[in-house]
Amino acid sequence: MPLTKEQEKRKLPSKTRGDEKRQEENERFEKLLDKLEDMTTNGRLKDMAYHFTDKKEVIKVNLMAGVARGVGMTIGTAIFLALLFYILSQAISLPVVGEYIAELMDTVDNYRGE
Repeated sequence: MPLTKEQEKRKLPSKTRGDEKRQEENERFEKLLDKLEDMTTNGRLKDMAYHFTDKKEVIKVNLMAGVARGVGMTIGTAIFLALLFYILSQAISLPVVGEYIAELMDTVDNYRGE
């Protein structure tokens, strides 16, 4: 439905550039976006073709990823447990919690001694 003359008069002017410049920018942006899409798609296909056609390459990549995950989880667990034990050792001086933790540490020490 077209605007009436009254509506055209009340219509606010565009705060951005003119329609021609905006259209040119949109076309340039679309071309750039298409180019980026082509580059990522083609690169991904080459990568997939390289890795999934050679069985040795697949095994090597998956083995390296598994080792990296295992080492990362081991280091992360060690850091977490070290922080936890440090915090617990600092909490021994607390009245209620400290007694429980002291009992727990005594139990662990007795178990180690046997």
